[in-house]
Amino acid sequence: MPLHKTEAIVIRTIKLGEADKIVTLFTNELGKVRAVAKGVRRTKSRFGSALEPFTHINTGIFIKGSSSLYRMRDTGIIHSYHKIREDINKIAYGLYLLELVDRFLLEGDVNKGVFAFLKDALDFLSEREEVKEIFILFGLHFLRLSGYQYKFDRCISCGDDPLIAFFSPYKGGLICNGCIRGEQRGMFPINKAVALYLNSVKNIDGMIIEPANTDIVNEAAEIIKGIFTEIIGRPLLTQEFINEIKG
Repeated sequence: MPLHKTEAIVIRTIKLGEADKIVTLFTNELGKVRAVAKGVRRTKSRFGSALEPFTHINTGIFIKGSSSLYRMRDTGIIHSYHKIREDINKIAYGLYLLELVDRFLLEGDVNKGVFAFLKDALDFLSEREEVKEIFILFGLHFLRLSGYQYKFDRCISCGDDPLIAFFSPYKGGLICNGCIRGEQRGMFPINKAVALYLNSVKNIDGMIIEPANTDIVNEAAEIIKGIFTEIIGRPLLTQEFINEIKG
């Protein structure tokens, strides 16, 4: 296979042997791929700090022989996002975004919309302080780009505009008290203000921060985490890190 030049965001790495690493990359041209970085753990590695999580890079990758793994070479940093690494809260939510991409996308799945939006989200996370608002915005748009559509403006069963409701990831939106039937497992209580906020953010085109008071933002963030937990079947590993920070 010829050498592919592509932009990529480093998702995670694992050690391989004494000096190498397997790097999971989300690339613009080839989707999610795994690639071997030879000698990256040596003191004078040509990769330097280019393979830290979050890092936005230009890289050349190719498959050598019968291996299913790519090989990396000619890697340069476009954006290190060092400001994310200087804030524990930004680290936690940034890693959550990376884990979402890793869990939802199969190897070789190309999604240029998700790639562009992840890059924009990391830009905002690096430069802005509205960490949870950025997380909510990315989460809702990531769901849409992954084929999930949720309704936050009215009951999905009767079409009513309820004051008190539940949110059901499985059913895809709000359920009013009058339509609750039987098993409520997986449903989250949600108040009107939070539903309105999520509906407003869902309809934003691009990376625009929607302001709201702290209580609304906190509850909205928990709803987004609950949606991903319900889809995947368990909380993301990064959720434990976020819980530890909350103390």
